[in-house]
Amino acid sequence: MKKVLAFALLVLLANAFAQAQTADEIIAKYIAATGGDNWKKVEAIRMEATITADAAPGMAIGWSMTAVRDKATRMEVSIMGMSQVMAAKGDKGWSTNPFTGSTDPEPMTADQVKNLLEQADIDGTVIGYKDKGYTVEYVGKEDVEGTEAHKIRVNKGGKKVEYLFYDPKTFYEIKSIQVDEVDGQEVEVASVYSNFKEVGGIIIPHTMQQVNPMMGATTITITKVEFNPLVDMKIFDMPAKK
Repeated sequence: MKKVLAFALLVLLANAFAQAQTADEIIAKYIAATGGDNWKKVEAIRMEATITADAAPGMAIGWSMTAVRDKATRMEVSIMGMSQVMAAKGDKGWSTNPFTGSTDPEPMTADQVKNLLEQADIDGTVIGYKDKGYTVEYVGKEDVEGTEAHKIRVNKGGKKVEYLFYDPKTFYEIKSIQVDEVDGQEVEVASVYSNFKEVGGIIIPHTMQQVNPMMGATTITITKVEFNPLVDMKIFDMPAKK
């Protein structure tokens, strides 16, 4: 019996090691395919995009984001001449929402700040995942719109989990599913990436189709990407109420 248990334990450990190896190999290929050491050179990013939403057919929605590595993020969504702003720096964040009839900034909750600041992790989830305190697990293959993609599960701590899907030919990330608890409610957001283009030595998807519980199905088309722009840190500070 002892020999059987020892053999079973050996098999389990071998499988666990093989899975960890496989996940790390896929991540290494993803990094190499999308920019390698160029990721380390990026300290800030500014992006602009247009959004189309099933919930608002025919409506032109503008989106922009400015992020400073591990420090701050600011997003703006513009519709019909009005802009909603969300910004976070450190452990503080604020937002304005003129669509509710108020232009005064209001503080964000701790969960909202945490989620927004994830955009300041410019490298993304898996680059340097060990230093971030994450663990990864290879969980096999899954169909993503006709591609048998490699699937990796990323445990971020607490109830936060992310599933990442990689094209076996290009090793680009072609889909992600983020599962988190925000203000006591579980939120799941699925995104599919395509239209990959090189910008400053880094491969960036310029089209993202997303299913979000707040906006339903949306398509985000990136129109501009700028690495290491000059950023005035004051744009992340909460303005005084009018």
